[in-house]
Amino acid sequence: STIEEGMKILVVDDEEDTRDACLRILTRMNFIVKTSSSGNEALKILESEQFSILLLDLKMPGLDGMEIMKQLRNLDDSILVIVITGYATLETAIEAMKLGAYDFLAKPFEPDALRIVVKRAIEKIRLSTEAQRLEQEQRKTLLDLGVEKHRTRTILQSLPIGVLVTNQKGRIILINQLFLEQMKIDEDILPGVFIDQHVND
Repeated sequence: STIEEGMKILVVDDEEDTRDACLRILTRMNFIVKTSSSGNEALKILESEQFSILLLDLKMPGLDGMEIMKQLRNLDDSILVIVITGYATLETAIEAMKLGAYDFLAKPFEPDALRIVVKRAIEKIRLSTEAQRLEQEQRKTLLDLGVEKHRTRTILQSLPIGVLVTNQKGRIILINQLFLEQMKIDEDILPGVFIDQHVND
């Protein structure tokens, strides 16, 4: 199954034609699509449900797109916003981008333009998810290493003999307390130092 399947998109536009067109195109792409005709209604929906992508008309009566974007920061900053604007001026798009919009779509748009912009957003979500997964995996590996080292140290300290392990270059990798006592070494030796700094023979 693709990442699109089951992904939720909210379309907010006061024009019924635009809402219907988006609903039709995006449903065919296997998304779960919800629509809203006003900013206030959209905010209520966003407060109670989670969406991956928000298609948002900038110019609406009442609560407009810019205001929704400002409020969205406190609600859910992981949602990708694609701004729909009939006023395809560069200033409006730039202003929306500054507020955190991911991309914009100028009205009237062709079905293909919508598909392209949404697919781009999906790719961005996919890459972010993958990056998070790798980061978690890396953290887990480091944690495992830490636990493993701790376990080895515990076993080492409980051995009835003095143990010192170095790498080929003579750096100490593992050492236990008994070794220090048997060799009559007063100070604590930390792994990483060269053995000949502490043991002459």
